[in-house]
Amino acid sequence: MITSEWFTPTRASGLVAYGTAVTCCAIAWVRKKGRHGSSQLVASLTLIESALLVDMAFNLRWMLHALVGDFAQRHHEYEVRRVPQLIALTILAGLLLLGLGGISRLFRGRIGALLAVSGVLLALVSWSTEVVSLHAVDHVLYQPLGDLFPPLGSLMAVTIIWILASLMTSMGILIDSLQARSDHG
Repeated sequence: MITSEWFTPTRASGLVAYGTAVTCCAIAWVRKKGRHGSSQLVASLTLIESALLVDMAFNLRWMLHALVGDFAQRHHEYEVRRVPQLIALTILAGLLLLGLGGISRLFRGRIGALLAVSGVLLALVSWSTEVVSLHAVDHVLYQPLGDLFPPLGSLMAVTIIWILASLMTSMGILIDSLQARSDHG
């Protein structure tokens, strides 16, 4: 049963964003069927976006966060979580920057693939940031956008990241699949 507590505007936006990305990746996968290197990339992106969609539907990132928090409390470490959270977020920021640099070299000349993989990387870092859940970061991510722009109501700021990442992936993978089709006849 879907309750209003489960189906919030923020979650609905995330479901639509990641659902769109999965759909676009699946379309590109069908277009690239038979092209080994290209279809592996698109298959990977489809699977990652599908996992993000499932996570959005079932709040798996928050279940994981709760497991880590419960573990820390059982071992009397919960009160000292701030420093490990800061370290984890610093590592995530570094991985994002290194990842963007690496994929820009790997996908040089393939703007669509570069955009798509950058979108997935942004989504994964965002997901990981939510799992880490440092209170100061959460305060920004879960700020209702309606506080700044009333027509957006209760949508949270994190929604912008989900939509941006999904748009990058969706547009990028479709551009890449169209480019590959035109390059191969």
